[in-house]
Amino acid sequence: MMILTIASSKGGPGKTTMAELIVCSLASEGVNVIALDADPTGGLSRWATRLYEGPTFACHHEADEARLAHLIHRVAQEADVVVVDTAGFGNRAATVAMTAADAVLIPMVPGEGDVTEAARTVELVAGVASAARREIPSRVVLNRVRSSTALSRHAAAEAGPLPKLEAGLSDLVAYGEMGFSGRMPTGKAGAEAAALIAELRTIGFLPAAVDNTTSVKTKYVKTTRLGR
Repeated sequence: MMILTIASSKGGPGKTTMAELIVCSLASEGVNVIALDADPTGGLSRWATRLYEGPTFACHHEADEARLAHLIHRVAQEADVVVVDTAGFGNRAATVAMTAADAVLIPMVPGEGDVTEAARTVELVAGVASAARREIPSRVVLNRVRSSTALSRHAAAEAGPLPKLEAGLSDLVAYGEMGFSGRMPTGKAGAEAAALIAELRTIGFLPAAVDNTTSVKTKYVKTTRLGR
C-alpha cells in the first residue's frame, strides 16, 4: 500500500491533471487504485464521475481536514495505491494529506515564482516529516515544459538543487484534452506518462508493476463524500 500525495503551495501547476494521469495509468494496468479529492473545488471527482472512460477506480471527495484524515486511513486498507489531489496551502487538508503520505509529488511549471513555491513546498514536506518523526520523501516534477524556450531551460536550471524527477510533462494539448475526454492520452503524451510512472516506481513512490491479465470493467467510478 502506498499513499502518494500531489501538493503545491501555488495554484495552477497541474496537480489535478497529474492526479488524473497517474490514476488513469495505474487503473489501466489493473492496479487497485483509489483517488481522494481534497480540493474544495472538486475538480478530480467531477472528472471521475462525469467524464472518465476506463477501468474502474474509486474516487472520494473530502475537503474537511478532520474527515479527510480518517478517510485516508480507511481507504489505505483497501487499495494498493491511494492518490491524493490537494488544494493550495491555504487549505489545511493539504497538510493532512502530506502528513499521511508515503511520498509527495510537487508539480512545477516554468517561472521564477513557481521555482520559489516549489522550494517552499519541499521545505514544508520536510517540516511535516520532522514533526511526524518519519521520512516523507518529495520530488518536484516539471510540468508544461517547452524545451525549446529559454524560460523552461532557466526554470529547470533554477530547480536544479531541488529533489527533482528526470521525467516531466511537456506543454501538450493532449493533457488538456484528457480533462474533457476522460481518456488516457496516447502518442508523445502517453510516452511521457509511462516514463513518469516508471520513474515513480524506480524511486519507490509507487509499487512495482504487477502482471494482471484479468479483464476489467469500464465506465464505473464510485465517488462518495464522507458524511453525506
